[in-house]
Amino acid sequence: MAQLRQVLESQLQRPLPEDLARLWPVVILCQLANQLRPRSVPFIHVPSPAVPKLSALKSRKNVESFLEACRKMGVPEADLCSPSDLLQGTAQGLWTTLEAVKRVGGRPPPPLWPPSGLGGFIFFYVVLMLLLCVVYTRLLGS
Repeated sequence: MAQLRQVLESQLQRPLPEDLARLWPVVILCQLANQLRPRSVPFIHVPSPAVPKLSALKSRKNVESFLEACRKMGVPEADLCSPSDLLQGTAQGLWTTLEAVKRVGGRPPPPLWPPSGLGGFIFFYVVLMLLLCVVYTRLLGS
């Protein structure tokens, strides 16, 4: 668990609270996903001083948001741990998930332009329009 703490602190670039169980695993993992890919987890339920423990529903939503962010980052489904592993804070599947997130999380997202597969279509469309233009001008000229 100490090694896991060091990895998380280095990725988040800040010290974690001594009582990891209070936040574990929901808030820290969502923050890690947002650190690696900004806004990958749109909303994080965070415990407040008045209510220091998250409800089961809020914890579950955080876990699902984290796993969805992992999928969007390209973490293979086989490398993701189960939601119950995260909710219970077991290190077995969590370590595999964190390693996979670390591998793919540092990569920049794929470019939005040019969309893959559209280059050939654009070329075809331009050639077709030029051909139609030539045929149209010939028909008008005769």
